Amino acid sequence: MNLDQEQYERVSVYGPPVSDDDRFGRFKLESGNGEFKRSALTWISLFFLLVGYPALSIDPTNNTTNILKNLNDGMLIALLIGTILIQWLMFLLLYVSTWRENTLLAGLGFKRLRTVDWAWAISFLLVSMLLLSGLAWFLAKIGLPMPGEISNLIPEDTFGRVIWVLVSFTAGFCEETAFRGYLMTRLRLVFKTKSWLIPAIVSSLIFGACHAYQGWPGFIVITVYGFLFAGLYIRTGTIWPGIIAHTFQDLLALVLPQ
Repeated sequence: MNLDQEQYERVSVYGPPVSDDDRFGRFKLESGNGEFKRSALTWISLFFLLVGYPALSIDPTNNTTNILKNLNDGMLIALLIGTILIQWLMFLLLYVSTWRENTLLAGLGFKRLRTVDWAWAISFLLVSMLLLSGLAWFLAKIGLPMPGEISNLIPEDTFGRVIWVLVSFTAGFCEETAFRGYLMTRLRLVFKTKSWLIPAIVSSLIFGACHAYQGWPGFIVITVYGFLFAGLYIRTGTIWPGIIAHTFQDLLALVLPQ
Protein backbone atom coordinates (compact mmCIF):
# COMPACT_ATOMS: atom_id res chain seq x y z
CA MET A 1 0.00 0.00 0.00
CA ASN A 2 1.34 3.44 -0.93
CA LEU A 3 0.83 6.31 1.48
CA ASP A 4 1.00 9.99 0.72
CA GLN A 5 3.83 10.89 3.10
CA GLU A 6 3.08 14.62 3.06
CA GLN A 7 -0.57 14.09 3.91
CA TYR A 8 0.36 11.59 6.63
CA GLU A 9 2.70 14.04 8.35
CA ARG A 10 -0.01 16.66 8.61
CA VAL A 11 -2.21 14.49 10.78
CA SER A 12 -2.40 15.97 14.33
CA VAL A 13 -3.03 13.43 17.05
CA TYR A 14 -3.50 15.79 20.01
CA GLY A 15 -4.52 18.98 18.24
CA PRO A 16 -2.96 22.41 18.66
CA PRO A 17 -2.19 23.53 22.22
CA VAL A 18 -4.84 25.71 23.83
CA SER A 19 -3.50 29.14 24.73
CA ASP A 20 -4.38 30.96 27.95
CA ASP A 21 -6.41 33.47 25.95
CA ASP A 22 -8.41 30.69 24.30
CA ARG A 23 -9.00 29.02 27.68
CA PHE A 24 -10.14 32.29 29.24
CA GLY A 25 -12.41 33.03 26.29
CA ARG A 26 -13.99 29.61 26.56
CA PHE A 27 -14.55 30.15 30.27
CA LYS A 28 -16.36 33.43 29.56
CA LEU A 29 -18.67 31.82 27.05
CA GLU A 30 -19.38 28.65 29.04
CA SER A 31 -20.07 30.61 32.24
CA GLY A 32 -22.55 32.96 30.56
CA ASN A 33 -20.21 35.94 30.79
CA GLY A 34 -19.37 36.37 27.13
CA GLU A 35 -20.70 39.96 27.17
CA PHE A 36 -19.17 40.86 30.54
CA LYS A 37 -18.27 44.54 30.95
CA ARG A 38 -16.57 45.68 34.14
CA SER A 39 -18.26 48.62 35.86
CA ALA A 40 -17.83 50.72 38.99
CA LEU A 41 -20.36 48.47 40.71
CA THR A 42 -18.08 45.50 40.03
CA TRP A 43 -15.40 47.07 42.22
CA ILE A 44 -17.94 48.13 44.86
CA SER A 45 -19.40 44.62 45.01
CA LEU A 46 -15.96 43.00 45.22
CA PHE A 47 -14.89 45.39 48.00
CA PHE A 48 -18.06 44.64 49.95
CA LEU A 49 -17.61 40.87 49.63
CA LEU A 50 -13.88 40.89 50.33
CA VAL A 51 -13.83 43.47 53.13
CA GLY A 52 -17.20 44.86 54.18
CA TYR A 53 -19.25 41.72 54.70
CA PRO A 54 -16.54 39.79 56.59
CA ALA A 55 -16.04 42.84 58.84
CA LEU A 56 -19.64 42.46 60.02
CA SER A 57 -18.68 39.12 61.59
CA ILE A 58 -15.76 40.45 63.61
CA ASP A 59 -16.42 40.55 67.34
CA PRO A 60 -13.98 43.04 68.92
CA THR A 61 -14.96 41.83 72.41
CA ASN A 62 -14.16 38.18 71.53
CA ASN A 63 -17.15 37.23 73.65
CA THR A 64 -19.64 35.98 71.07
CA THR A 65 -20.73 32.89 73.01
CA ASN A 66 -21.77 34.83 76.12
CA ILE A 67 -23.49 37.50 74.04
CA LEU A 68 -25.59 34.92 72.20
CA LYS A 69 -26.45 33.05 75.40
CA ASN A 70 -27.76 36.25 76.98
CA LEU A 71 -30.10 37.12 74.11
CA ASN A 72 -33.78 36.92 75.00
CA ASP A 73 -36.32 35.60 72.48
CA GLY A 74 -37.16 39.03 71.11
CA MET A 75 -33.54 40.00 70.63
CA LEU A 76 -32.77 36.68 68.92
CA ILE A 77 -35.65 37.10 66.47
CA ALA A 78 -34.53 40.66 65.74
CA LEU A 79 -30.99 39.39 65.07
CA LEU A 80 -32.24 36.72 62.68
CA ILE A 81 -34.53 39.12 60.82
CA GLY A 82 -31.68 41.62 60.57
CA THR A 83 -29.51 38.89 59.06
CA ILE A 84 -32.20 38.14 56.48
CA LEU A 85 -32.47 41.81 55.50
CA ILE A 86 -28.70 42.30 55.20
CA GLN A 87 -28.30 39.26 52.99
CA TRP A 88 -31.11 40.21 50.63
CA LEU A 89 -29.70 43.72 50.37
CA MET A 90 -26.39 42.08 49.43
CA PHE A 91 -28.18 40.04 46.77
CA LEU A 92 -29.82 43.20 45.43
CA LEU A 93 -26.40 44.87 45.12
CA LEU A 94 -25.05 41.87 43.21
CA TYR A 95 -28.11 41.70 40.97
CA VAL A 96 -27.73 45.35 39.98
CA SER A 97 -24.03 44.71 39.42
CA THR A 98 -24.74 41.86 37.01
CA TRP A 99 -27.20 44.10 35.18
CA ARG A 100 -24.54 46.77 34.77
CA GLU A 101 -22.04 44.12 33.71
CA ASN A 102 -24.41 42.97 30.95
CA THR A 103 -24.66 39.37 32.19
CA LEU A 104 -27.53 39.33 34.69
CA LEU A 105 -27.79 36.28 36.94
CA ALA A 106 -27.00 33.85 34.11
CA GLY A 107 -23.38 34.93 34.48
CA LEU A 108 -23.37 33.64 38.06
CA GLY A 109 -24.51 30.14 37.19
CA PHE A 110 -28.28 30.55 37.35
CA LYS A 111 -29.34 27.99 34.79
CA ARG A 112 -32.49 25.92 34.48
CA LEU A 113 -33.03 23.85 37.63
CA ARG A 114 -32.74 20.15 36.77
CA THR A 115 -33.46 16.92 38.62
CA VAL A 116 -29.76 16.09 38.54
CA ASP A 117 -29.05 19.29 40.50
CA TRP A 118 -31.01 17.83 43.43
CA ALA A 119 -29.03 14.60 43.17
CA TRP A 120 -25.76 16.55 43.20
CA ALA A 121 -26.94 18.57 46.21
CA ILE A 122 -27.99 15.59 48.33
CA SER A 123 -24.85 13.61 47.48
CA PHE A 124 -22.67 16.63 48.26
CA LEU A 125 -24.47 17.24 51.55
CA LEU A 126 -23.94 13.67 52.75
CA VAL A 127 -20.26 13.56 51.79
CA SER A 128 -19.45 17.05 53.11
CA MET A 129 -21.14 16.37 56.45
CA LEU A 130 -19.02 13.24 56.86
CA LEU A 131 -15.81 15.07 55.96
CA LEU A 132 -16.53 18.08 58.15
CA SER A 133 -17.51 15.90 61.10
CA GLY A 134 -14.15 14.19 60.79
CA LEU A 135 -12.38 17.54 60.58
CA ALA A 136 -14.22 18.86 63.65
CA TRP A 137 -13.31 15.67 65.54
CA PHE A 138 -9.65 16.09 64.60
CA LEU A 139 -9.61 19.75 65.66
CA ALA A 140 -11.16 18.81 69.01
CA LYS A 141 -8.44 16.19 69.50
CA ILE A 142 -5.71 18.81 69.06
CA GLY A 143 -7.36 21.27 71.43
CA LEU A 144 -9.50 23.29 69.01
CA PRO A 145 -13.10 22.22 69.68
CA MET A 146 -15.95 23.85 67.83
CA PRO A 147 -17.52 26.44 70.17
CA GLY A 148 -21.11 25.61 69.21
CA GLU A 149 -22.46 29.13 68.76
CA ILE A 150 -24.99 27.88 66.22
CA SER A 151 -27.01 26.15 68.94
CA ASN A 152 -27.48 29.54 70.60
CA LEU A 153 -29.01 30.90 67.41
CA ILE A 154 -31.73 28.25 67.09
CA PRO A 155 -35.06 29.55 68.44
CA GLU A 156 -37.08 27.16 70.59
CA ASP A 157 -40.59 28.47 69.88
CA THR A 158 -42.62 27.74 66.73
CA PHE A 159 -42.52 31.30 65.38
CA GLY A 160 -38.77 31.47 65.86
CA ARG A 161 -38.29 28.20 64.02
CA VAL A 162 -40.29 29.53 61.09
CA ILE A 163 -37.92 32.49 61.04
CA TRP A 164 -35.00 30.04 61.06
CA VAL A 165 -36.42 28.35 57.96
CA LEU A 166 -36.38 31.76 56.25
CA VAL A 167 -32.83 32.32 57.48
CA SER A 168 -31.77 28.96 56.05
CA PHE A 169 -33.18 29.65 52.60
CA THR A 170 -31.80 33.19 52.63
CA ALA A 171 -28.32 32.02 53.60
CA GLY A 172 -28.34 29.24 51.02
CA PHE A 173 -29.53 31.47 48.20
CA CYS A 174 -27.72 34.71 48.96
CA GLU A 175 -24.40 33.33 50.22
CA GLU A 176 -23.99 30.90 47.33
CA THR A 177 -24.86 33.69 44.91
CA ALA A 178 -22.28 35.93 46.58
CA PHE A 179 -19.33 33.68 47.33
CA ARG A 180 -19.53 31.10 44.58
CA GLY A 181 -21.58 32.76 41.85
CA TYR A 182 -20.33 36.34 42.01
CA LEU A 183 -17.00 36.38 43.85
CA MET A 184 -15.46 33.41 42.03
CA THR A 185 -16.53 34.44 38.53
CA ARG A 186 -15.69 38.12 38.98
CA LEU A 187 -12.25 37.44 40.45
CA ARG A 188 -11.51 35.31 37.43
CA LEU A 189 -12.98 37.82 34.95
CA VAL A 190 -11.40 40.94 36.43
CA PHE A 191 -7.94 39.49 37.03
CA LYS A 192 -8.05 37.02 34.11
CA THR A 193 -6.76 34.09 36.14
CA LYS A 194 -5.85 30.96 34.18
CA SER A 195 -7.92 28.61 36.33
CA TRP A 196 -10.48 28.48 39.12
CA LEU A 197 -7.86 27.72 41.81
CA ILE A 198 -7.14 31.24 43.09
CA PRO A 199 -10.80 32.39 42.98
CA ALA A 200 -11.81 29.20 44.81
CA ILE A 201 -9.19 29.70 47.54
CA VAL A 202 -9.97 33.40 48.00
CA SER A 203 -13.74 32.89 48.11
CA SER A 204 -13.35 30.03 50.60
CA LEU A 205 -11.14 32.09 52.91
CA ILE A 206 -13.60 34.99 52.79
CA PHE A 207 -16.48 32.59 53.43
CA GLY A 208 -14.62 31.30 56.47
CA ALA A 209 -13.86 34.85 57.64
CA CYS A 210 -17.58 35.63 57.55
CA HIS A 211 -17.96 33.00 60.28
CA ALA A 212 -15.11 34.35 62.39
CA TYR A 213 -17.47 34.64 65.37
CA GLN A 214 -17.01 30.85 65.74
CA GLY A 215 -13.31 31.27 66.48
CA TRP A 216 -10.40 29.53 64.76
CA PRO A 217 -12.06 26.10 64.69
CA GLY A 218 -15.12 27.58 63.01
CA PHE A 219 -12.97 29.52 60.56
CA ILE A 220 -11.07 26.38 59.56
CA VAL A 221 -14.14 24.18 59.17
CA ILE A 222 -16.17 26.77 57.26
CA THR A 223 -13.22 27.60 54.99
CA VAL A 224 -12.90 23.93 54.06
CA TYR A 225 -16.68 23.79 53.61
CA GLY A 226 -16.45 26.80 51.28
CA PHE A 227 -13.75 25.07 49.23
CA LEU A 228 -15.99 22.04 48.88
CA PHE A 229 -18.82 24.28 47.69
CA ALA A 230 -16.44 25.90 45.22
CA GLY A 231 -15.59 22.47 43.83
CA LEU A 232 -19.29 21.64 43.50
CA TYR A 233 -19.91 24.90 41.65
CA ILE A 234 -17.01 24.31 39.26
CA ARG A 235 -17.94 20.67 38.65
CA THR A 236 -21.62 21.26 37.91
CA GLY A 237 -21.36 24.67 36.24
CA THR A 238 -24.53 25.81 37.99
CA ILE A 239 -25.34 27.52 41.28
CA TRP A 240 -28.39 25.41 42.16
CA PRO A 241 -26.76 22.35 43.78
CA GLY A 242 -24.87 24.65 46.16
CA ILE A 243 -28.01 26.61 47.05
CA ILE A 244 -29.98 23.44 47.75
CA ALA A 245 -27.22 21.80 49.81
CA HIS A 246 -26.48 24.99 51.76
CA THR A 247 -30.17 25.51 52.58
CA PHE A 248 -30.67 21.93 53.79
CA GLN A 249 -27.47 22.11 55.82
CA ASP A 250 -28.83 25.07 57.77
CA LEU A 251 -32.26 23.50 58.10
CA LEU A 252 -30.71 20.40 59.67
CA ALA A 253 -29.62 22.59 62.57
CA LEU A 254 -33.23 22.40 63.74
CA VAL A 255 -33.00 18.66 64.32
CA LEU A 256 -29.32 17.80 64.68
CA PRO A 257 -27.18 18.76 67.70
CA GLN A 258 -24.71 21.56 66.96
